[in-house]
Amino acid sequence: MKNIELYKLLEIPDEVEKKLVEYGNMRNVHLPDTTVRKVLNRSEWSEGIGELQEALGDDPDGIKMLWELLNIAGTYSYTEYIKHNISMDIFADTMKFCTRFLKEHYRNFQTYQFIWAWWFPRQISLNEFRIGALEYEFVDEGKREIEIHIPSDADLRKEQVALSLESFYAFRRKYFAGWEAVCLTCSTWMLMPELKEFLGENSNIVLFQNLFEIENVDYEATWYMGWIFPGIQTIDEQLPEKTMLQRKLKQYLLSGKKFGIAKGRLKA
Repeated sequence: MKNIELYKLLEIPDEVEKKLVEYGNMRNVHLPDTTVRKVLNRSEWSEGIGELQEALGDDPDGIKMLWELLNIAGTYSYTEYIKHNISMDIFADTMKFCTRFLKEHYRNFQTYQFIWAWWFPRQISLNEFRIGALEYEFVDEGKREIEIHIPSDADLRKEQVALSLESFYAFRRKYFAGWEAVCLTCSTWMLMPELKEFLGENSNIVLFQNLFEIENVDYEATWYMGWIFPGIQTIDEQLPEKTMLQRKLKQYLLSGKKFGIAKGRLKA
């Protein structure tokens, strides 16, 4: 797939598309095959991205990195999807990961910047797929598990979550039959038990939470802040109160209590 065709398919913002095309036209970087292989190999993702960053040099808005990773997606990933007869809708929905984060960064900071290169190898190496509302990552690091990720634009209504899971089970049977007995897990602030008090038993987040058996809760983890209070890491009176969750959590945190991340296993 040509790069420009991929940009259109993924609905890359016009301003970013223009910069990608400009970089592609003036690009004079040669990436060793070994670096590309590392980007596609789970155990070497970090090393591969590091080598890419070193080769690209100054890249303040991440456009160079985005071009290189999308170039791999349009060649290797696209070819693998075709080879295995995986739906192009799943390909587009999965790779729109980068589009989503570009738009979120613009919404929060009024500028486009791609800062999620460290995560994107999951999608381009065919380790993670978006199927309906949710994303599913096949993790094989000693102990196999399938990690459910919740995109920021996910429709968490009960019926949409059920449809995503049902569609994923069919996808797994067809393409990853050896993983049918592997459990599905999820690590997220959305599984925190305090949310029942904040949002009520009938909220979509709590209904999603009820699908899982909570295995552990980490009250030292703080990365929930970036999702609930985008762009803010400091807990003080300046925390926004635009949503009920923000209002409730702000009061909770300012009272000296801790929030965090919980991991759960999908109930049978």
